[in-house]
Amino acid sequence: MLATVSGGGIERLDDLHLDDIDAAWKDPTSWVSAALTAYRLALRIRCELGFDVTIALAFSLIDPQDTSEDLFDTRAEFEKQLDWSPPSLYLFRVGDQQHLSATVRVDPLPKVILSQLPEDTKSFSFAGATKTVLNDVQCLSKRNCRKIAISAH
Repeated sequence: MLATVSGGGIERLDDLHLDDIDAAWKDPTSWVSAALTAYRLALRIRCELGFDVTIALAFSLIDPQDTSEDLFDTRAEFEKQLDWSPPSLYLFRVGDQQHLSATVRVDPLPKVILSQLPEDTKSFSFAGATKTVLNDVQCLSKRNCRKIAISAH
């Protein structure tokens, strides 16, 4: 986190994939639990270092034809929609809302997942072929892109 803040990583939109944090998190069946753990850890580190940044956690989803129904009732429904790319952490300057520029739905995640996060945490779904800051190169080459992001300040 320190390197990202001091080394221009926020401006470059550097991300940190789960499997780069811990090799045990390479298994896709661990991604949701591991992502929530990493997100909570990042929030703690942010407080300990006194950084005034927004932390976002992004999940890439598979590309169905109809993306209008990105509302998940259960954790299992959400996990079935994860694509091949591990979840990633991003940092944004406070007040920078660019990671929300293509929001399709607010709070699409099941309550069982949101209940494990701080009270001020929100989730957002993104869809479409337009470029958003949470689109990686692989996503930009696809016709439709879907992501779920979690963020709190």
